[in-house]
Amino acid sequence: MARPRDPRADEAILGAVLDLLAEVGFGRFTMDDVAAAAGVGKATIYRRWPSKEQLVLEALASGREPPPPVDTGDLRADLTEIYERMVGPQARETTTRLMPALAVEAAVDEDVRVRLRAFVDDRRQPARDAFARAMARGEVGADLDVELTIDLITGSVLNRLFFSDLPVDEDVLAKVLDVVLAGIGVTTAVR
Repeated sequence: MARPRDPRADEAILGAVLDLLAEVGFGRFTMDDVAAAAGVGKATIYRRWPSKEQLVLEALASGREPPPPVDTGDLRADLTEIYERMVGPQARETTTRLMPALAVEAAVDEDVRVRLRAFVDDRRQPARDAFARAMARGEVGADLDVELTIDLITGSVLNRLFFSDLPVDEDVLAKVLDVVLAGIGVTTAVR
C-alpha cells in the first residue's frame, strides 16, 4: 500500500521551484536543485510531476495570488493597470525566461499544453472582465471580439519581449492601447 501524499512536501517543492526561478531562472535549475531545496528525494518530485515544465507551471499557478480586481469605471484605465503588471520588471523577467521554454515543451507534450493553456487563460481573465464591464457601460459594442482584442494587445507586448530589443514600458503600452482601442471604436483611447 502506498503512503498518502504529504501536502507539506508539495508546498516545500513548489516553494523551492519559485525560489529557484527567482534566483537562477528556468534554464539553470535542475530537479536535483529542487529536491535539495525542498528536502525531498527526486523520486518524490517525479511521482507528482513527470517533467520540469509541468512542475514549473504548477508552481507558478500555486504561488500566484490573484491580483486585486481592477475596476476604475474606464476601459482604458483598467487595461493600463492590468497590462502594466505584465510589463513590470519582475513579470517581464519571468515571462521572458519561462514562456519560450514552456511553449516549446507544450508543442510536444499534451499535458504541458493543457496546463499552459489554463495558466495563460487565467492571466487573460482580468482583461476579459474589463471588456465585459465596458460592454455593460456601452463603451464598446456587444459584438466586439474580446479574445481577438486581447490578442492584439498582448501579442504586441509579447512580440517586443521575445523578438526585438525594443523597449516595453508604460509609454509603449499606452501607444499600443491607443491604437487598439481606437481600432475598436473607443474614441477616448487616444490621448
